[in-house]
Amino acid sequence: MIDNYRAIEGNSSSYFSLLALFGTFVAIGAGAFFYIEHNGHGVTNMTNQVVWGLPHVFAISLLVMASGALNLASMATVFGAKHYKQFRRFSAFLAIALLAGGLAVLVLDLGRPDRMLLTMIHMNFKSMFTWNVFLYSGFIVMCFLYLWTMMQHERFVKLAGSAAFGFRLILTTGTGSIFGVIAARDMFHSAITAPTFIAVSLSAGTALSLILLVVTFRSTGREMDIKLVHGLRNMLVFFTLLVAYLIVVEKFTSLYAPNTDDVAHYVLGGAHKMLYWGGVVVIGVLLPLLVLFMPASGNSVGGIVFASICSIAGEMAFIAHVLFAGQAYPFDMFPGYEITSVFLDGSVGVYWPSLVELLLGLGGMAITGLIYILGIKFFRLLPKKAVAPEGWAPWSP
Repeated sequence: MIDNYRAIEGNSSSYFSLLALFGTFVAIGAGAFFYIEHNGHGVTNMTNQVVWGLPHVFAISLLVMASGALNLASMATVFGAKHYKQFRRFSAFLAIALLAGGLAVLVLDLGRPDRMLLTMIHMNFKSMFTWNVFLYSGFIVMCFLYLWTMMQHERFVKLAGSAAFGFRLILTTGTGSIFGVIAARDMFHSAITAPTFIAVSLSAGTALSLILLVVTFRSTGREMDIKLVHGLRNMLVFFTLLVAYLIVVEKFTSLYAPNTDDVAHYVLGGAHKMLYWGGVVVIGVLLPLLVLFMPASGNSVGGIVFASICSIAGEMAFIAHVLFAGQAYPFDMFPGYEITSVFLDGSVGVYWPSLVELLLGLGGMAITGLIYILGIKFFRLLPKKAVAPEGWAPWSP
């Protein structure tokens, strides 16, 4: 089994340039963190209304993609798609790398990361944040065990892979439930939020896996059967359609119910309508589907990679819209009562990300990139040659 996999040599100037690039962004991200830590969150553009800013968009996007990155391994182990068995190691390791980058940003953007131990000692089990401490750490452990069984104990792969598959669904449900269970936030509270997060993770995770496989195989001179790329394209089409379905159902339900009608109209025509229509709907759903369903672009590697990039951009737009619009929408502190004060009554929050927030978020993405390129150099994660089974022909537009 070991002979089927080979680490990259990693001794070219391009590899060291990439290593230096990621290392530089990690250092810049660390500098942004220390700047915020020393001066306080007042140096960011976050406010009393919008307390989760751009760094949280990066963090949650990476965490959501970490769950989706396990798609290929789950397809092979749980659903018996043998043609993706050769990507299981890559899939599990990528999930770990994404989770590490996302958690780094999440912890560093909390305000006082030095006091994080207090939240672990004094836990509030009515809070989804408390449960997510166990979900994130548990998912990393599951992925490591899964990777270990693939490399050393093949007879336990089915058990470890099935456990990791179940845990990833619970993880993304927990991430979506951070917002979905907040009844006081009209923009957040919804039973369909968690399933939508799962669908978004499946599409974005598949898209990122596709991009990295194509780029890695081409840059290292390895051969990858075009049928495998087409198979990943079909998965991306299905998951994108699932995202579109859940978005339509959620908006239809919100518009139908009188008590959520105002919220639905704010989403579709409020201050953040361009982020929703342009980022989520057009870039994240319509454009990838258009590209993938056209015969010329849907069958070319370049077109498929472009659609994958759009899918990832749409995922980040979705997370940004949930965060920014959800916090900016006027807060109903005492439902059913009228209250008056001198502080922001009924006002829509205004927020524009600052440069230091962007640098902190990019630092987290660089951590993921650094872990990935080091991983494929020091571990046998990728096959020498990725081949499709004889006679297997995925659907093509």
